[in-house]
Amino acid sequence: MQQSMLNKSRADKFLLVFDVPPILKEFSKKFNQTNTSIIPDSVQFSIFGAAVPEITVPAVDNRYAGNTLYVSSHSKSPYPPVSIGFKIDNEYKNYWTIYSWLNLLHDQYEGRYNVREINENNPDFQDYQTDLTIFGKDEFNNNRIKFTYTKAFPTTVDAINYSYTDADEITSGFTFVYSQLHTEVMSF
Repeated sequence: MQQSMLNKSRADKFLLVFDVPPILKEFSKKFNQTNTSIIPDSVQFSIFGAAVPEITVPAVDNRYAGNTLYVSSHSKSPYPPVSIGFKIDNEYKNYWTIYSWLNLLHDQYEGRYNVREINENNPDFQDYQTDLTIFGKDEFNNNRIKFTYTKAFPTTVDAINYSYTDADEITSGFTFVYSQLHTEVMSF
């Protein structure tokens, strides 16, 4: 479909998708048989306030014959953490999933990782990491760009922002770190 160059991407057209990390799946199965508050396999929710980080491949100055020439360092600077804002669903499941994930990394009562000793015979860093994917959508809700953050895990869950005087939906957010960022323009 041909579109005008004047069409703009919209701030409310982003979707976050990720598989629940293995340790959180085990936690959900082992300790929440009657409580379905953690989404068991994958999470999808509309987001706002997502930042695609700045990507930097710094230049290195090279002095030669009284001049300074720049060449590429051929290495990326570390990726900065990414913060995402989201609207809390009416059962608080999306908030609770992020909160539980973060609580497994550092238990609120005992102050250490994996207090419940899930998968204790074979601990692995990949147990608490997963790939997070953000899809940018067009005005027809088609995926147009895909940002995949590999080996991601949360470092912060934001406050729940609400007010009895405000009619808006309740919002929160979280910050995560990751190893790599892969970007792909989607075609159909």
